[in-house]
Amino acid sequence: MLVIFVAYFIFGISGFGSSIISVPLLVQMYPLKTVVPMMVIIDICASLYVGRKSSQDANLKELKWLFPFSLIGMILGIYLLVKAPSEPLLIILGSFAALNGARVLWQRNSEILEPINKWWAAPFGFFGGTFTALFATGGPIYVSYLGLRINDPKALRATMAFAILMLTFLRLTLMLVTGLILSWPVIGLAICLMPATFLGIWLGTHVHTKLSNAAMRVAYGSILIFAGTMLLIRQL
Repeated sequence: MLVIFVAYFIFGISGFGSSIISVPLLVQMYPLKTVVPMMVIIDICASLYVGRKSSQDANLKELKWLFPFSLIGMILGIYLLVKAPSEPLLIILGSFAALNGARVLWQRNSEILEPINKWWAAPFGFFGGTFTALFATGGPIYVSYLGLRINDPKALRATMAFAILMLTFLRLTLMLVTGLILSWPVIGLAICLMPATFLGIWLGTHVHTKLSNAAMRVAYGSILIFAGTMLLIRQL
């Protein structure tokens, strides 16, 4: 429960980041094919809570460019989750988490000078969709793109929260089709972790107005490096 609480505390602050923090740690206790569908159920509830409140501030024009490419990436991610062995996938996940944490720490004080071209939505959307379906961890990829397109922190948080809401519904649809989510152990585990989820979101939502962007990035980056490194040590 502590892992979920910390993950959704970060989600309450930033509007994303719950899965990339929790999945590398949870897969050390549960199978990957249990953790990813379980996170879909929890993310649905969390995103409905945060995304519903933030939707009015979201930049929907940016998301219209991302979602078509994200859907293509999700189809590939679901296929790999069903067919590919878990060991190399977990090594990829650990490396991705640790490297993304290092990137966040390196860029903790950086500011956007000029928005990047909107056609970057194609690679960011595709790989974000793949990681979202495969590990439920596409958030950092999306925020990497949106952070280079949106200058306003409030609009960025709202856009990310709304994006996670929409993407989670897409993941839910694909997992219902494949049957990955239709499992009592998955549903039961998600229900047991709901109190920690909403406690973390509630506290994070109240704290986010008091933290600077740099302080939030330091905490987020440090947790990512720790989670990714621990997963790599376990696998290697």
